[in-house]
Amino acid sequence: MRDAITTTTDGATGRRYTQARGRARREALVQAARDLLQEREIDDITLPMVSEAANIPSSSTYHFFPDLRELYKELARTISDEMASVEPTVGADASWQAIIGTFLTASADYFNADAAARQLILGPRTTPDIRQAGCHDDYRFGVQLHAALSARFHLPELAEPVAIFFRAIVIADAFFALSVLEDGVITRHMVEEASRAATAYLGNYLPPVLQRKRSH
Repeated sequence: MRDAITTTTDGATGRRYTQARGRARREALVQAARDLLQEREIDDITLPMVSEAANIPSSSTYHFFPDLRELYKELARTISDEMASVEPTVGADASWQAIIGTFLTASADYFNADAAARQLILGPRTTPDIRQAGCHDDYRFGVQLHAALSARFHLPELAEPVAIFFRAIVIADAFFALSVLEDGVITRHMVEEASRAATAYLGNYLPPVLQRKRSH
């Protein structure tokens, strides 16, 4: 009986070790791809290059990511998680239009500081499925923006509030992508243009002045 328990325990320990080792290798490959995208154009990178940079055998790399696009999707999700975890500081008396501008400015600052994020999410050479992976298909940024406004203002009844705010962000991202295409980064002018476009769209659903909640 004791031998059976020992064998079972050893087996569980071995599985945990294998799983942890697999996670570590997967993370190393994602980080290696991110590092390469800081220095090279997306079209110049191959999966064997990522394997070499991560110091992981190609056979193991193909086990985790059958092609480079799947690896980029994982990196896009990682970038999305990072961006969603950062909520910019909003002034107590800020209007809803100013809050939109603050969020978009913070997003632009993040992209401008990370060439990998710019290439994967906004770059002209990335693919729609990689961009979609960055969204997680869950409107997370629409949720975040809607929550920021609903915490401060009495919002009108909207049939699909999260989707509406998400679309406003998609509109802003189109301006960001155009700026990356033309200038390589998101310029201040394009942040202002993106803010104008997003607030103009939201203006179809929100009045120019919203009643502020007492706590704000």
